[in-house]
Amino acid sequence: MTAMITTPFPAAAKLMPQFITVSGTAGRYYAVIPETMRKGAVPLVVVHGISRNAAELALRFGEIALLSGTPIIAPLFERKAFGMYQQVRSPSRGLQSDEALFGILDDASRRFDCDTAQIDLFGFSGGAQFAHRFAMLHPARARHCIAAAAGWYTMPDFDAAWPLGLQAAPLQIDKEALARVRFDVIVGGLDRSQDKALRRSPAIDAAQGTHRLQRARQWHHAMRNYGFRGGLTVIPGLSHAFSDAVHLGIVPLVFHLLGTLGADIEESAT
Repeated sequence: MTAMITTPFPAAAKLMPQFITVSGTAGRYYAVIPETMRKGAVPLVVVHGISRNAAELALRFGEIALLSGTPIIAPLFERKAFGMYQQVRSPSRGLQSDEALFGILDDASRRFDCDTAQIDLFGFSGGAQFAHRFAMLHPARARHCIAAAAGWYTMPDFDAAWPLGLQAAPLQIDKEALARVRFDVIVGGLDRSQDKALRRSPAIDAAQGTHRLQRARQWHHAMRNYGFRGGLTVIPGLSHAFSDAVHLGIVPLVFHLLGTLGADIEESAT
């Protein structure tokens, strides 16, 4: 479906993100913690792309988060320590990016007295790759995953090898827990370029398409066929830039999909 946010972007009175260095790991994060958290609030983890704009994500999502009583956690996967954080787990590295996120969540739970036993996930571009793979590997910790403009995806296919599919995944997949996770997909209607950041291979192209719009549609179709809940939202006029996505309403759209803040949406079939 194609969606356009029509609700005005809400403004918070004051935004005070806190930059934290997590003791004992190479991970750092920004957090926006409302003074009054909504009862039963599930923290929203927002994951940056390869530009490492974690602070920007915290700021952009923090405004509505303060109004809705939702804690925001924005991990920073620094290039030197986590060059391929999108893979979630890498056999060539000691500290894994999922382990770093677990350390961040434990720190945030202690520091801010918020329940991080389960989280919602949003990621843009490389962050979307991390988000959906983290949810697949750790479904008991993920309630809802929103993947925006991922370069490519892990398909719900137990006959294709990881990371293209789920066969021989680095952790055993808990199928029962995975079935409870909702996966939504967001992509720009103009996100069709084959830039140098877009991973290409015959196997990926054959299974998913040659650009991000095709790949988002293919993954959504495959996930729905496998039985997962979730929708596909195509934002008209958007190519592949987070700043443009913000201007076109991606932040209130995410909160609408999460059900934590209402937004009127005009929808039409693509």
